Amino acid sequence: MSAQVQSDTREPDLDSLLHDIQALEAIVDGWTEQQRNTVDALRRSIDDLHREAIVRLIRGVSTEPEAARALKSLLGDEVVYAVLRHLGVVRASLQERVEAALESVRPMLASHGGNVELVDVQPPDRVEIRLTGACDGCPASGLTLSEGIEKAIRAECPEIRHIDKARGGPRAAESPIHFVSPFARAGDSGWLRAAAFDELPDGGVKLATVGGRSVLLSRV
Repeated sequence: MSAQVQSDTREPDLDSLLHDIQALEAIVDGWTEQQRNTVDALRRSIDDLHREAIVRLIRGVSTEPEAARALKSLLGDEVVYAVLRHLGVVRASLQERVEAALESVRPMLASHGGNVELVDVQPPDRVEIRLTGACDGCPASGLTLSEGIEKAIRAECPEIRHIDKARGGPRAAESPIHFVSPFARAGDSGWLRAAAFDELPDGGVKLATVGGRSVLLSRV
């Protein structure tokens, strides 16, 4: 009497599959540079083979309307989508690219106690964002928006033409107010030195040259 082997029909989820890959990558990280380079070359060759096979498969079935619709619906499967994204067969969605752009500027915003969140994406060319924390209502928020957030979004998503700023949410009570944007360039932050406070006569005026122009300063 022979024993029957029952196969596990449960489909693994993306997290468990990635966990296995990460465990193997951790082992490879401990190898010598030559060994790691060999593994990287092998990985690239396998990816190239898989990419070419999938592209040919898609090209072959795209002429059949039903097959093309079925293929498009499969993009909703997280494993299928992750593999196609990894291989560069499909492009990241607009929302994913906007989120990536915002993530790239968050460290700078956080250094001033602020943050930014994506409120809405309206394809093909409009997004709505919200400044939060210290960035909400900050005197330098206009510069933060134009020189930091908008530039990052347009670099990642050149099709975006309209970036709307939503009203901010509740502002943290302890959020400090910064008068200079974290994206202000050195020497171009919008402020010029005129004089120290103790250089001004009490109750009088002082003539100073600021940015090549003469200005009157008063201490009252």
